[in-house]
Order: sequence, then C-alpha cells, then structure tokens
Amino acid sequence: MKRDAAVIRSMFASIARRYDFLNHLLSLNQDKRWRSKTVQATASGSEKLVLDVCSGTGDLAIEYARNMNGAGLVVGGDFTPEMLGLGKRKLSGAGGTAGKVALVAADTLQLPFLDGAFDIVSVAFGIRNVSDLKGGIREMARVTRRGGKVVVLEFSLPQNKLIGGIYLLYFTRLLPLVGRMISRAGNDAYSYLPASVLKFASKEEMAACLADCGLVNISVRSLSLGIVTLYVAQKDS
Repeated sequence: MKRDAAVIRSMFASIARRYDFLNHLLSLNQDKRWRSKTVQATASGSEKLVLDVCSGTGDLAIEYARNMNGAGLVVGGDFTPEMLGLGKRKLSGAGGTAGKVALVAADTLQLPFLDGAFDIVSVAFGIRNVSDLKGGIREMARVTRRGGKVVVLEFSLPQNKLIGGIYLLYFTRLLPLVGRMISRAGNDAYSYLPASVLKFASKEEMAACLADCGLVNISVRSLSLGIVTLYVAQKDS
C-alpha cells in the first residue's frame, strides 16, 4: 500500500498525545511485554551504542537503556516532532535511565549516522510505515557495526485460521472504532493500522528482504500466537 512520508508524519502527529495509551489499551498491555522480550532476546547489556529507528515516544529505546549494565547510549530516532516531544517528556520521569537515552530527529531512509556506528539497530512497529522497506533495512544495516544486530519487531498475521479470524475481526473492525473514539482524531490513523499490516510483507518476504540487504543468521520468532513477529539478523563480520 502507498506510504507517503508526509501523510504518515501528519497522521502520527495527530494522534501523538494519546499514542502510548492507545497502544497499551488496544494490545491489552501486550506491547510492553513484546518490547521486553525483544530486548531480552537481542541485548547482552554490554552494548555501548544502540539505535532505535521509527522510535515514536521512545518505549523500545528506554527498554534497551534499562537493560544496559554500564556506560552506554541508546539513540531513538523519529521524523515526527510531536512524538519526540512526548518521548522527551517521558524521559524526565525515567530516573537514571534518562541519561542513557537521546531522542533525535531522524528519517529512517536517510539516517544521520556514520557507517558501522551501532551495536544494535532496532525498529518496533514502524518499518511497515517506511515508504521504501528495503531502503530502510539497508540504512539500518549500514549504521550497524560488523557482527552487530538488526532487530525488527512487527505485527503479522496468525497462521491458525481460528485465531487469525478472531484477530482480523478485532483488528479491522474494533480497533479502528475504539481508536477513533479515544483519540478523538478526525483522520483514518486507526483504519490505516490494520490496512498497513494486511498489506505488509509476509514473514518469508521479510526474512528474504533482510537477506537481500546483506544480513545473515536471520531468525524469525512468532510472539503471542503470531500476532507479532520478531526478526533478528546479523551484519556479516
């Protein structure tokens, strides 16, 4: 489906104020668990530099920072100023973790960082919104050090027919309705969400995309009965 950058930026700006609340509510708080599992599965705690792209209000960036044992920095990059503003406000109440997180303006297709700068480069629920999927993955790989990890956490379609049917009913009917009611946004942000998931790459296609971008040792792990998928790949050393 068409993912025009200006339209996406405007849409997320319009729901920024209630974005976190809606994500927690509509996922029955599972989004917190998914991020925690992502960090547990991909970080040792000894990383020096981590980048989270399409970072929104910084939830995954903060989760990585909490896991750091010593001195280190997590950079959260996003191209929506309203999201970054809320993320910076969130950091003010994050205690010691706040000193390990920097939220900056950054477009995933043109990351303002040096080649091989980061131990881990992650994205959670954002890569499907990037107008050029392969271009976004290539940029993530470019700024990852050799031997480092590229991590993608994204919605997917459950393969079980019964679970998939219930999920689609909830995702395409209930989620847009509740989202619009609570966010009070006069746009189609929560209709776009299910539509973007339905049109996004399959697990096999996503794994192939990671391989096409030169990444190796690709693992694909389903979470919550396949509602989300965690992809982990390594930059060839």
